[in-house]
Amino acid sequence: MSLSRRLFMTDASAFGLLAALLPELAAAQSTGPEAAAEDVPHDSFNFWNGFFDSVNPHSPNFGKKAASRGLLNQLPDPGSATQYLHFQPDQKKLRYATDIDQDELLDHDGDVAVGIALAQFRPGNGERSLHATQLRVDTTQVRPFANLMSPLAWSAIASLVPDKSGKVSLDDLGFKSMQATQATSRILMTGGTGKLSVNISRAAPNSTFIKALNVMIKAGKVMAPIVSLPAVSVPALASFTEVLSYWENRTRFLMASNLTPAVATKNAINDPERGSRYVGLLPGEYLMVPQRHTDELAKELPNLQLAQGYLVHKDADPSLPLEKRAESAVPGVTYCSMRVSVQPVDSWIVNKKVDSTVTTKKTVVSKSSSSKK
Repeated sequence: MSLSRRLFMTDASAFGLLAALLPELAAAQSTGPEAAAEDVPHDSFNFWNGFFDSVNPHSPNFGKKAASRGLLNQLPDPGSATQYLHFQPDQKKLRYATDIDQDELLDHDGDVAVGIALAQFRPGNGERSLHATQLRVDTTQVRPFANLMSPLAWSAIASLVPDKSGKVSLDDLGFKSMQATQATSRILMTGGTGKLSVNISRAAPNSTFIKALNVMIKAGKVMAPIVSLPAVSVPALASFTEVLSYWENRTRFLMASNLTPAVATKNAINDPERGSRYVGLLPGEYLMVPQRHTDELAKELPNLQLAQGYLVHKDADPSLPLEKRAESAVPGVTYCSMRVSVQPVDSWIVNKKVDSTVTTKKTVVSKSSSSKK
């Protein structure tokens, strides 16, 4: 079995992107004082330093369960711990992804391709702000493909700028575009298992990282502050992340997650190295909320459903605009949502080849028609 080289970009992609950012970061560093420590209580560097140890071959903790960092001593705030929920469309209800049963998972003895597309981010009333918010999704392999290289990692990072009311729309920012989703649209989970994390943070407006983003936007170098890193090695992404977290400096996490084991097949459940806590991956929609908001969510959970990534009441007036219905549903709860797809690698490759053939034929027909004219 062979995979396209396009799926496995070299480490130079991460370092090349970092090199492109350095001039803006250096320029931004001297544009003003950093935020006072009391204004932003959490240290980004301490959180991200060692974040990938459990899947990084260069770390002495590689492959060890002990490398999975605990909530109390590693997360910036235990109340920010990311909780993962899965939406069951047939029953129109949400349940925790840790409750997904083995029998529900894909029956496949081998590797799988997992697609992740972010849907919506809705800050709760108490956490709306006019400051930019960084949303980041990381997925990693636990074992390298065919034991030929280091485990691979995929990352999507976006700086979400709210409007004057503090609302954020991923649609307005183009987060549903290919640029935003390509980093997490072709994730190869060897043996049907990997690791996943969703983090949402708010850097101080005076941080070097935010200044650099402003410099890049003003210079017209990016259409939107979105960074996508598809299929880089874990050591490369770890280095890239640690440097960025240094520039980001101190920040406040609205939602924080260590790399959490994720399983997509029945066989992966039986992996003795996967850890006791895991997120089950099924095709469909997922919701992420911080631990501190779970009690408020639980009170309304039986009455809620997901509609295009938004939480809405089941009995809400369908004639109202979707965003209006979403505003009245658990207004104090911060959440983000994503869509997940799961396919056996063999069928995924066949589908990609078919898509490629169809595209090629369309191109040939188009050229032929043009030449006749």
